[in-house]
Amino acid sequence: MKGKVVAALGAASMLAAAGIVAPVGFASASVPSVGAWYSTWYAKKTTPNVTWITGFGSSSANRFVGDVSGDGKADAVVFNGDCSWQVAVSNGNGFNTPSTWTTGHGAGSSSQLLADVNGDGKQDALVFFGSSGNWYAALSNGAGFGGYSLWVSGHGAGSTTQLAGDVNGDGKADAVAYRSGTGEWSAALSTGSAFGTPAVWASSFGAGTSRQFLGDANGDGKADAIAFDGTAGNWYRALSGGASFGASSLWTAGHGAGSVHQLVGDGNADGYADPFVVFDGDVNGDALPGDWYARLYSKYAGALDGYDFVMNTGFGSGATAVMQGNVNGDPDGFKASVAFEASTGTWKVQPYHATKANEQDTWSAWNIHYKPLTLGAYQQYDSGTPAVIDEHLATLSDAKVDFLLLDQTNNIYVDDGYIFNRSVKVAGRIAAWNAAGGHRTIKYANAIGGVQWSHDPAHIEWEAGEIWSQFNDTSMGGPSNAFYLNGKPLLVIYCTPADRAAWESWTGSKTNTDRFTVRWAHSPSTAGTYGWEVRNGTIDDDEVMVVMPGWNNNKGATPVSRANGDYYALSGWEKVLQKTPKPQIVILNSFNEYGEETAVADADTGSLSSSSEKWYDKSGQIDNAMYWNMTKKYIGLLNTPSYQASSLFSKGQGWYGWSYKQWDGSAYSDMTWNSAAGRWQGTQPYVLILADRQHPDTYDAVRAWTAPYAGTVTVSGTVRLESAGGDGIVAAVKKNGTTVWGPQTVTTTAGVAHSFTVNVVKGDVLYFIVNKNGTNSYDTTIWDPTVAY
Repeated sequence: MKGKVVAALGAASMLAAAGIVAPVGFASASVPSVGAWYSTWYAKKTTPNVTWITGFGSSSANRFVGDVSGDGKADAVVFNGDCSWQVAVSNGNGFNTPSTWTTGHGAGSSSQLLADVNGDGKQDALVFFGSSGNWYAALSNGAGFGGYSLWVSGHGAGSTTQLAGDVNGDGKADAVAYRSGTGEWSAALSTGSAFGTPAVWASSFGAGTSRQFLGDANGDGKADAIAFDGTAGNWYRALSGGASFGASSLWTAGHGAGSVHQLVGDGNADGYADPFVVFDGDVNGDALPGDWYARLYSKYAGALDGYDFVMNTGFGSGATAVMQGNVNGDPDGFKASVAFEASTGTWKVQPYHATKANEQDTWSAWNIHYKPLTLGAYQQYDSGTPAVIDEHLATLSDAKVDFLLLDQTNNIYVDDGYIFNRSVKVAGRIAAWNAAGGHRTIKYANAIGGVQWSHDPAHIEWEAGEIWSQFNDTSMGGPSNAFYLNGKPLLVIYCTPADRAAWESWTGSKTNTDRFTVRWAHSPSTAGTYGWEVRNGTIDDDEVMVVMPGWNNNKGATPVSRANGDYYALSGWEKVLQKTPKPQIVILNSFNEYGEETAVADADTGSLSSSSEKWYDKSGQIDNAMYWNMTKKYIGLLNTPSYQASSLFSKGQGWYGWSYKQWDGSAYSDMTWNSAAGRWQGTQPYVLILADRQHPDTYDAVRAWTAPYAGTVTVSGTVRLESAGGDGIVAAVKKNGTTVWGPQTVTTTAGVAHSFTVNVVKGDVLYFIVNKNGTNSYDTTIWDPTVAY
């Protein structure tokens, strides 16, 4: 939803240098490629229960959330005063009945931690004894903690804070101790079966600060040392180099002064840790106490955003402890906010960034009432669901769509990257679809557009670089599944003409965009652009033409009416068919953009509000599949210009070149579509046209075909009566006003065949006329002509 050329030889050389072989099947002007804008911004996650368990851990000494069972969902874990560890395993929408996983582990310990110290994907129970500096671990086997054993001695005796995290990036959590008085940080690295010899990793970092954490602040896979000064709300970091922590630097300032809880975690699974703070009171003014704030990492800025994002509201006020964990197995890896209330042993959960409702359920958040045909029913879906993606690929491949244009135009990582996450899943499923074989291949291209907000040409380069690095991963599509234009992957940039001109005149490095064939889109579309909306019909261009069924951005712009299918057919596809030579590429806007109401995929529109346009046919009946059926037929004509009357029979005058008329002896006039009967009806009761039949009354029944472009066509078919008994009919074919076949009297069910050629120019009309002869009894005439170039 909008917020709304390098020579082929040089491109091929560059791709070869990058180790990429450009695939066969570039866009060709002789057989146009068909692409479709494809929206991946639909989240449809199950809203988690608020209360996940009560009466668990009310008298515990410590509590955690972490995946101890190894099933990808974080579980609730408590350490009790009797040195028992209990676990309530997550079932995805609650914590199961607790069970004891070990006893006697940690008696007399100073602190307890939960961390994956052996790197097997399951978090383990870790305890520390302050007087001796001994650390013991009890490893998880997925159903319990095994016997505990000493992992290191004499590490951190007398230290202020103990932490566990993977500071050297080998996938195993290490033991870290911090001394407040000196700001010394020491680490003992995990070998998978023990912690190694402790070593000082930093001195004079964070002395006297309020809280200390480990978290990967720079996204290099190694946990860094982080300190929080509660007085001013300043956060500091010392980055891990794999063997020590580097120099101290300010991470962010003025974030969290007066907060009651602080956290550091990668809540949105983007690879970067962020600082979170929690206030008991109502800070944001919504009258709901319990506000969570975060400074989120901006990949474009390469630093934490200076803005305080409200993450959760009305949650966790007065909680004993707050945590983050992927308790519901979120497919994006988002970590939910968890609040523990000791008085009742109650654990409550809210989704990560719950204030961004669109990340949880886009349809509800944006008031989208379309119900696409999905997995056998009309229902809303999540764009990241593999079965949904595969169904879409099958549908698009069957229609002979060649590539998807993945819409990431509102900033590639907008809203915690939830759109990007789904785009890479689609590209990954395309790679799997093509690798499986046995069906028509389909490719992908990307559309970006963060520059529409920043107006910075460098932003285009940065986003292009991100697309290049991310989608070159074969699990995310890979280069062999990309759509190529002029020897390089296609990249479409959505922006204003002014932003485009600024980039074109920009003298900075264009290394990233040079990897692509760059093309443009903006609102409204102009000749040669790949969208967005075409407000006055499809625009002629030799490279690309955009077809659109209608448009309503629901932001105050004047909508483009679908006109019961006429806009898509007559102002779109028919113009493409009339173009000679054909464009290299035809772009559908869109397969599934319901926010701006340009979708053509089969969908139930019966629940749309009055401000939106339901998909009415010519008789005022809703037809869920009308636009997708039109799409398939028009793509078929684009590839094979053969016009069979029955296969292209439609509800619209002029669709697919066919019209339905009556002749009163002096003039042709249009018939009216009868939805209930599924046929065209003249002004007399028996003047009718069906898919492969015509019936005259006093007026003739006339099926008409209009030539989209000049050429020689073959006109073939057989005219026969459905049943004998009358005096027959008289059939004829006219080009404009000249008879080119017939008149032919037909009196039998065997009929009369015809096959002849005729030269036509654009706009010539062939009339297929059925006259009643004498009477109109028994005059139902089977006639299914084909006109083929």
